[in-house]
Amino acid sequence: MINADDKNALALEYVLGTLRGEEREAFAEQLRSDDSLMQAVRYWEQSLMPAPESVPSLAPNPDTFAKIQARINNNEQSTAQEKSVTFWEKLLPWKIVTGAAFAMLLLMSGLLLNNSINQNIGLNADYVAVLVDNNDAPILTALTSSNGKTLWLKWEDWHAPQDHSLQLWAKSRRDGQIRPLLVFNNREQKEVQIDEATLRLIRDSSDLIITKEEQGGSPLDEPSDIVIAKGVCIRLAVTKDSA
Repeated sequence: MINADDKNALALEYVLGTLRGEEREAFAEQLRSDDSLMQAVRYWEQSLMPAPESVPSLAPNPDTFAKIQARINNNEQSTAQEKSVTFWEKLLPWKIVTGAAFAMLLLMSGLLLNNSINQNIGLNADYVAVLVDNNDAPILTALTSSNGKTLWLKWEDWHAPQDHSLQLWAKSRRDGQIRPLLVFNNREQKEVQIDEATLRLIRDSSDLIITKEEQGGSPLDEPSDIVIAKGVCIRLAVTKDSA
């Protein structure tokens, strides 16, 4: 049986699309006969539905269409495609170009609009981050418990580096500094007990980042250049400390 905390975490992943393979099939099978599980899924779906309306539309520059036509007329289709992607990335001030990251942006908008629903179903999560690699593939979904004492971890099926450690970092939304959170003992960890200092770093973070480090973690308390995955950190519930 799935406990209440796992149900909420799995339902979130199911709606976001990060729950995959046999685990997704098993979840869908249980969904047919578990009313509480269906309620959790419907909550996330309802929370996300209003989000597109809350995201402001961004109009392109007036000369965009003319530039596109010029590129087509010059038979530079392959080059035009690459430059077009770069151009549209520049139009997005938040620099979000991955499906998973954009889903998290929608999640934030929907949840802030539907906080009252959150309170009614008793969601036991405070912050969430879906960390993806350079190919947009999800690597880790991290959730903090509402009591601030536990970090739940859901690892995806991927090849972890051998003879090295994975270290989790928080990028501060206040000063942009990247600070260490914890070193993972192994990829089988499903939860980690965290202290108040670690929780405050998570609450202050704009992004969570996983890097490949020497065994035992970075000796300098600075991240290496080998970034495994990163993701936006989103607040799910308003608490006294995070409000």
